[in-house]
Amino acid sequence: MRQLLHKLSTKLLAPAAVALLLAGTGCEKVVNLDLKTSTAQLVIEANLVDDGLPCQVSLSMSTNYTDTNAFAPVSGAVITLADNAGGLETLRETATPGQYVGATIRGVSGHAYTLRVETGGTAYVAVSTLPAPVVPFEKLSTQLSVLGTKNIQAVVDYTDPAGLGNSYVFRQYRNGRLNNTIFPQNDQFTDGNHVSLTLRTRGGGSDDPNDLNKLVSGDSLRVEMQNVDPGAYEYFRTLSLILTTNAAPSTTPANPKSNFSGGALGYFNAHSRRVRTIKVP
Repeated sequence: MRQLLHKLSTKLLAPAAVALLLAGTGCEKVVNLDLKTSTAQLVIEANLVDDGLPCQVSLSMSTNYTDTNAFAPVSGAVITLADNAGGLETLRETATPGQYVGATIRGVSGHAYTLRVETGGTAYVAVSTLPAPVVPFEKLSTQLSVLGTKNIQAVVDYTDPAGLGNSYVFRQYRNGRLNNTIFPQNDQFTDGNHVSLTLRTRGGGSDDPNDLNKLVSGDSLRVEMQNVDPGAYEYFRTLSLILTTNAAPSTTPANPKSNFSGGALGYFNAHSRRVRTIKVP
């Protein structure tokens, strides 16, 4: 995820066709984006899950498409997390530069959390409310692509609770490695209904046995279902749009829509999560 954020951190200016290399996927997709060299920006990736673990935050600086260096972690930031139940804590930086972890505050359904990151004399703030526990992840299966190829695709089944406003994000792992394709889904057209959703990854037609877009018999397939709040959903929706369309600059945002103030890239995602794992038949 972090590598995607860095490669998407440039602003739109002059037409250019660039090859968007999705790290670890073995897939090269040519995307018509308008790019210019931009000033490095802070990238924040923050997650708080209803799994009993503390908040985890990653800080780094963005790079340009023309840069060949790896992302630069940001150390020495002051990060605080507060909830609407009166909790307040300061995250500590781990032994890995740019990685921060909380201590006592945990993800609780219905609680609103405020994350404040201060670095370089600037403060960045985001609020995320942890939704109700994710609906039952009823089934994970596979099918052959309906497009006439031999690609195997994951299929998830769940029943959306009645009442508009439920938002989900699905992530797919092949043999323990995360696919960079993001699958946002809301209940605008499926409110209260049973949903059978095919996870269509980008590519999958290469001969590379390590291509994360390709599933083969015997693979371990893991799918993570997140129930997210509207701010996080909008971030992942716009990120997915950028990665999967060749839309004109007037219709495709330059960067995913962050829920942080202050001009940072990235997201704060307080969410519930459920996971299913199967062996691909």
